[in-house]
Amino acid sequence: MDSRQLEQRISRWVRDNRSAVIGLVSDLIRYDTVNKVTDGTEKECQRHIAGVLERLGLETALYSPEEAPGFRSHEAYFPGKEYSDRPNVAGIWRGKGDGRSLLFSSHADTAVVASGWSRSPWEPYESDGKLYGLGSFDMKGGLAASIMAVRCLIELDIHPGGDVTIESVVDEEFGGANGTLAGRLMGYNADAAIIPEPTNLAICPATRGGALWRVTFRGKTGLSFSGETLVNPLFDAGKFLVFLQKHEQERSRKPGPAPWYAAVSEMPIIPTRAEAGDMQAELCDVGPERCDIDIWVECYPGVTEEQLQQELIGGYTAMFGSDAAIPEFRKVIRFLPGSEVAPEFPLLSVLENEARNVCGEEPVVKGAPFACDAFMFNLHSPTPAVIIGPSGANAHAADEYVEIDSLLRLTELYARTIAAWCGVSNTDEEDDR
Repeated sequence: MDSRQLEQRISRWVRDNRSAVIGLVSDLIRYDTVNKVTDGTEKECQRHIAGVLERLGLETALYSPEEAPGFRSHEAYFPGKEYSDRPNVAGIWRGKGDGRSLLFSSHADTAVVASGWSRSPWEPYESDGKLYGLGSFDMKGGLAASIMAVRCLIELDIHPGGDVTIESVVDEEFGGANGTLAGRLMGYNADAAIIPEPTNLAICPATRGGALWRVTFRGKTGLSFSGETLVNPLFDAGKFLVFLQKHEQERSRKPGPAPWYAAVSEMPIIPTRAEAGDMQAELCDVGPERCDIDIWVECYPGVTEEQLQQELIGGYTAMFGSDAAIPEFRKVIRFLPGSEVAPEFPLLSVLENEARNVCGEEPVVKGAPFACDAFMFNLHSPTPAVIIGPSGANAHAADEYVEIDSLLRLTELYARTIAAWCGVSNTDEEDDR
């Protein structure tokens, strides 16, 4: 079978199995897998995924991250998490041994339920070419597409030259990534990895990093009846917020590091919440003792947590002078470092070619505008990782959805990428020989 025939068979299979692709995503949405920051409820969904992989004939393991050798002592392990009932899943489709290996790594957990959902977030429904449900876009849609791509090739009786691994990890949201670390320590590595995070079908060889800090300004409260020196931390916090807004604007006007971030794009600094004073008291006639502001700040690959913090402190004191009150910084989640693969990494050209043929247009290749667990691959494993996932909207927001057409294209793209990267053969052709 030549490559053109294989491509046609893959395309036809995906069209014929539209309802099965949607059905698998819908099945995954029905499981409540909300990440509760220190704990989670992914177990039943992971068991379902393991069953799907087993029925496809993959060598499947359901394991606790705690089973990974050197898990808690690894430099990238982040403490304070609970994994007693949160298993990872991995399934290996063994190749003939004469091709490159490929790993698809997805996470089963979702963000919390945002307010404003028009229906239950765990009741998937299809409307106007979109499949709605919590996690449909981030990232159960991409997870399902990777599984269906393997199913496609299996049902077409096509066998890979190299191993293909499907992985579903726990605890990726909110700076998790310990589940991803466990997969690497368990030995589920490959010549290349694809992370199906939602990219609107863009190929992303790099991801940003980011820090979520609680920034605390302290003061002295009371009334200065006897000449006491009072300090209201709200004034200092206000100055800091003014600086953050200006700094975000300035950063977003500058290009980032080439090649993946050379285009000018928004570089978010997001104050996520603020707290000061006793909101339960009937009234307050004095200033608060402290003001806490939570901020999410993104950065480019190569920037450390310390460098990012000093960038903020340096810019803040430059704007308001050396006597500006320096706040305390406390880490709320782990620092997520940005990471990237080299421009010559061969999976990139394979993905570009397959995306061009499947989508009928030049693919977008750029750095991802978000942070994720890719750094666990690119900084802490022998497996370089590239991100490409479906189109949709409202990730981490009400009425999240994935575009069904993009899911079908992604499934086809993944199947073709397996064939091109791992090499494939047909059983009937082997028997004829």
